[in-house]
Amino acid sequence: MGHVGFGSYRVSIKSKVHRESLVRALEAGCTLIDTSSNYTNGESEELIGSVLSENPQYKPIIVTKAGYIQGHALHVLRELNEKGQALEDLVDLSEELKHSIHPEFLKSQLDQSLERLKRDSVDYFLLHNPEYYFQTEGSTQDEYYARLKKAFIYCEEEVKKGRIKAYGVSSNNFGLPLNDPQVTDLSRILSVLKEMNGKNFKMVQFPFNLIEIGALEKLGDYGDESLLELCMANGLTTVVNRPLNAFTQNKLVRLATYEEQTKNLDDKKAQELFDHAMSLVKAKWDEAVDENTTADDFYEVEMIKQFTDLWNNLPTPDAVDQVYYGHFFPFIARVWGGQGLSAEEAQPFYQLMETSYLYSRRNLSNKALEFKKQAMSVGLLPDDGDRPFSVMAVETYLDYGFDYILVGMRKPEYVDQMKALF
Repeated sequence: MGHVGFGSYRVSIKSKVHRESLVRALEAGCTLIDTSSNYTNGESEELIGSVLSENPQYKPIIVTKAGYIQGHALHVLRELNEKGQALEDLVDLSEELKHSIHPEFLKSQLDQSLERLKRDSVDYFLLHNPEYYFQTEGSTQDEYYARLKKAFIYCEEEVKKGRIKAYGVSSNNFGLPLNDPQVTDLSRILSVLKEMNGKNFKMVQFPFNLIEIGALEKLGDYGDESLLELCMANGLTTVVNRPLNAFTQNKLVRLATYEEQTKNLDDKKAQELFDHAMSLVKAKWDEAVDENTTADDFYEVEMIKQFTDLWNNLPTPDAVDQVYYGHFFPFIARVWGGQGLSAEEAQPFYQLMETSYLYSRRNLSNKALEFKKQAMSVGLLPDDGDRPFSVMAVETYLDYGFDYILVGMRKPEYVDQMKALF
């Protein structure tokens, strides 16, 4: 029987709630923590290092990953490049995002990860989504595995030094059909490891959920085995990520519900809060308009028209962030003449944003409940619908034989839901 691991994407040392959640998970018996050098710009690793150094009685398996170059890592890359290092094999995606699994960059990332984690070694060091290489013009499968081999040779050296105990690959493309030009083919990875006599490749991480089931499908080039079965046959530890965020037809289906968080959402009070916030913006807007502008023109401002339609209909909390931080808050700042709002002036708008978060979670819950009903009707889930959807889904994955299911648990109540599965 597998276990739930603590997924630390989007956790930060700056959050007391995230710290409380991680401590509670460790107290409940969580045995694996997954992170990455790029999660919250290194603050995820910092939180883990801080918590474990303050609680040495807990000794979970630590998995970290490297490859993404964004945030602070962009400065690190520039410093390496100035020394003539990490210039080869760079995947240049944009000014703000690059990717590399070149040994010189991986070493830099491992150095920083160990420092942030306050450890001399990590249990598993994974190449993080190396398939980004396929976004470069002229990419080929042969070059992909040549780059992986170079990284594997480096990882074997780090095992000898004792800085990592084992290594592996985290790829969203493991579950693709083997004739897909962007697939990460485990059988080819195993061939590369055999050629180089690699002994310490021990972990494979990939997405899996009730919709994205590629890891269970029988793939012809693997003989009669699925990806999961091939991992088992070769003694590889399997780790599932994104178990509760499924993508279908480019749309997110959240396989969890938020009834507890949204039970007190009152539509009438929410509308009153919205109307009050808009009246504050309009009053400030009216102060700045010239004599040729009427009061009614405020409601014809494109930003206001769109926001009025969206504020309680956004599909996800991420969409709320995008609308507020990307559009609404900058609009307010302009209305206030770019001077900035006092804490008292800003409070109604942040209250409105919290209400939009609640609506987005209710919208997610409605979709999830609909999918849950469908899943039970076709036998994907047991017909005992009183338990949380997320718990039912994760229990189903564990029954398939995966070793670890990574669940994001940024709030203590999420830990409490999953603690029986640690």
